[in-house]
Amino acid sequence: MRIWILIILGTCFLTSCDKEDENIYVVPEFEPNQSEFTNEELLNATYSSFKIPNGFYSENLGDTSLYYVNTVSIDSSNQWIELSTANSNQALDWSERSTYEGSQFNPGTQSEKFYEFVRYDNPRDNIIIKFRTHNEAYFSREGFDFFNRTGPIGIFNKEGFNADHAKELIDYLWFTHEYNNGSAKVLSSYAESTITSIRVIHYELFIGYGDFGLNDEITLNKNAFEIQLTNGQITKSTQLIRTISGERN
Repeated sequence: MRIWILIILGTCFLTSCDKEDENIYVVPEFEPNQSEFTNEELLNATYSSFKIPNGFYSENLGDTSLYYVNTVSIDSSNQWIELSTANSNQALDWSERSTYEGSQFNPGTQSEKFYEFVRYDNPRDNIIIKFRTHNEAYFSREGFDFFNRTGPIGIFNKEGFNADHAKELIDYLWFTHEYNNGSAKVLSSYAESTITSIRVIHYELFIGYGDFGLNDEITLNKNAFEIQLTNGQITKSTQLIRTISGERN
């Protein structure tokens, strides 16, 4: 009996110690053009519910997910290039070819940025997906291959775009690809104008979650997206700022 009491007391003591050692992380607040970050800020951003800064493009997707039609989804190409069009019927055709035969779609909608057809029923599952095609009057990938990420990432086709428009585009592209990626976060996003281009700066976190017994790896990158004023061509460059260790698993 005495042995069992000691075991129970020891277990309670160890559990209490573990709880006391747990770190408490808070959602950080960053300045719109912040470019320097403490390790404490990086840890708070990593382990709290923080995802994107205030003023960043976002959508309330609810229980739906996004899918941008591409060369792989319509014909099993060995290149992954997102498609763009100026025609709603073309966008619907690509959406239908990108899913199971017999799928049902709601009537399409069009925005400045995309054509969208929501698949609400299909023969395989109950997953609701918003199939989208880029509106080429706004943006086109122009051959950028996600399997071979080299060269310009696309063309900003909006007429008379300014720095605010450019930031919205880059934020939009990031959000629609990373909204459900728990390893990716943006700490700050801002635009800088020059005579020939607009540069949109993202300070981004990438979190590599470690296996059991290993620490997470938290990487801070500076991504610069340069958009030429003459033709809207967009190029991206990445600078590694630093990597720190996170929680031990």
